[in-house]
Amino acid sequence: MNASSIELVVLVLYFIGMITVGVVVARRVKGSQDFLAGGRSMPAWLVTATLFATWWGGGTVLGGSGAAFHDGFHGVMWDPYGAGLTLVLAGFLFMKIIHDAKVNTVAQFFSCRYGKWAASWSGLLMVPTYCLWGAVQLVAIGKIFQNVFGWPYAVTILVGTGIILIYTLLGGILAVAWTDFFQVLIVIVGLIIILPLGIRMAGGWSEVVSETPKSFFAFFPAKDALMTPDIGGWLWYLSAWLGVGLGSLACPDLYQRAIIAKTGKGAQVASVTSGVGYWILGVVPVYLAFIGITFINKGIFSAEIATAISEDSEQVILFLTRQVLPPALAAVFIASLLAAVMSSGDSAIFAPAAILAHDLYKPIYERSGRNTLSDRGLVISTRVSVAIIAGISLIIGFFYANMYDLLIVAFELLFHVLFFPLILGVYWKKANAPGAVAGMVTGFVVAVGWFIIAGTLFPEPEWLSVLGPGSLAGLVMVIVSLITQKSRPPQPLFTSEGNVLKWPELAKK
Repeated sequence: MNASSIELVVLVLYFIGMITVGVVVARRVKGSQDFLAGGRSMPAWLVTATLFATWWGGGTVLGGSGAAFHDGFHGVMWDPYGAGLTLVLAGFLFMKIIHDAKVNTVAQFFSCRYGKWAASWSGLLMVPTYCLWGAVQLVAIGKIFQNVFGWPYAVTILVGTGIILIYTLLGGILAVAWTDFFQVLIVIVGLIIILPLGIRMAGGWSEVVSETPKSFFAFFPAKDALMTPDIGGWLWYLSAWLGVGLGSLACPDLYQRAIIAKTGKGAQVASVTSGVGYWILGVVPVYLAFIGITFINKGIFSAEIATAISEDSEQVILFLTRQVLPPALAAVFIASLLAAVMSSGDSAIFAPAAILAHDLYKPIYERSGRNTLSDRGLVISTRVSVAIIAGISLIIGFFYANMYDLLIVAFELLFHVLFFPLILGVYWKKANAPGAVAGMVTGFVVAVGWFIIAGTLFPEPEWLSVLGPGSLAGLVMVIVSLITQKSRPPQPLFTSEGNVLKWPELAKK
């Protein structure tokens, strides 16, 4: 399916616009504090926009609609509903304290609580895990370009990665935040355009309801639905919410937004607001999948398109767009899909790159006997890290192109590895470095080992594979922390400047 000249012009203008934002913002970058933390001066409305844009990515739009095409609302309990829960919980539990710690990365926050040893372990485990999230966005870009331009997938994923790299390398987190803001506006316009027109072409909402399996509309476990109203079904349902909802609480790009906010209160409000908005707008990809089912059942889609969707349901929205909208509006909506994906892609690449440069490379450089890494050196190393993370994510995207699977596995691994070190580090005074590291390693080894032994990313029973490794990691962390209280006393939660933020009494021990 080739793009019309109108679509091509609109999309080219969009790409030029995003790169222009990166060039303009790059002029405001004076050092690592601007590049990594945006000067810590962004208002709540901008933080809200960049948080929503970061979460609203390829897995939500393309992957979510593809999952809903097969399983209805039960197919998307993980994202947007579990992922939206993350934003709300983070707003109430973590955003303010991480902002007040004045860190540049979430790994540095672990350093403020547990010391550099634990921070290095968190970075080592966080970076490869988050490359899966980056791969989701690059796969989505590749599929959009492939559908629109008719280019080979290998070419389209390379082109999309290159565009993200250009503006992210130029402006760092400042470029990420401001491009996110404009991309959110495009996303909202796109959703406003396509949903009512799709319902109208389907013959009205009543037609969509009649042509879609009744069980697809069930939000809770129900008879004949993917998740049935028995113990196993309810455990699966809860694991879908909690595996992602709790796992995503350790996402580095989430707390990058707390770091760039002007105030801790602003970071809190932004997180809760974007979470509620994510839940509300998250129904749109689901309803678009139902419209796609209606189009197939009523013969509105050609047999060729119906076959293509059956082979790759994650492209249902792309085919729906070309069927429902005239070229100009189709171009706007496709641009909104790219906006959604690219706003998540830049964050998914930048957040682990910042950890790689600031929390892994910098300590190694300085321990090697060289001088302290200069501010300019930190910016350069972060830019190199951006390219490295993009390259790793690109390789993953070449070999595994199912977005929703990668999305879920990435979030679940974060739960297994980092959830308990984060929440216990903030709310349990006795948490210490040996306990945190033991928990991180246990969660990672058990989860990945289970994948390998089972030969699948989704071992059975799925609820146990989702919650088990992370829960075991939390138990191990508590036990090891208690055993090592005398040999490795817990330390207070410090700011990056060395001031005590919580538990000053621990500083006297």
